[in-house]
Amino acid sequence: MDERSSEARQLVATPAMVRAVDRTSSVSAVAPKPPLEIRRSTRLGEVYWCAFSPHHYPPEFDDKHLMVVIRGAKPVFGAHVVVPLTKKPQVDNPHGYKLIRNPNPRSADQSWAVCDHIYTVASERLQRLRDSKGVMKEPERIDAADFREISLRVLNALKPFLAQAHLPVTGPRDSGDGASADTPPARAKSASRADPA
Repeated sequence: MDERSSEARQLVATPAMVRAVDRTSSVSAVAPKPPLEIRRSTRLGEVYWCAFSPHHYPPEFDDKHLMVVIRGAKPVFGAHVVVPLTKKPQVDNPHGYKLIRNPNPRSADQSWAVCDHIYTVASERLQRLRDSKGVMKEPERIDAADFREISLRVLNALKPFLAQAHLPVTGPRDSGDGASADTPPARAKSASRADPA
């Protein structure tokens, strides 16, 4: 008992321990999740705002960006796979693609998909687009031609990985004609309000 007490009294923080504690105390605590805004599963080709982490290292995306869903998921505990959109031209990026039209034309004339930046995000990061009065809009889907081009560029960006599994690198596979979370825009039974006629 006495020996243990004397050992406890002899414990002294080293300079490295003090620095580690200082670094830890300077890091902000994990922020609570914001309220869930989406109420249904996301679907392929839909566009949302995504609140990426402000703690990033370039060339990672940060803060709030538009993104397109390339793998849909349920709203609760869903893992949505997305590709970010930017108004910054990607002419020097072989995996960049200029959309036929910007899903948010009020921000810029053009929008580019950055297809070698593939992210998995929580539902709480997703927000629906709003109109000029601030009213939430129904999620719109990008044009089918845009979705196909993005799909091909994502596959091309992953080609070294897919080659290891001896998988053919081809275009997106037809997964049926229902409007499920994994149905490409061109194959949906009912077009969304924003889809071209």
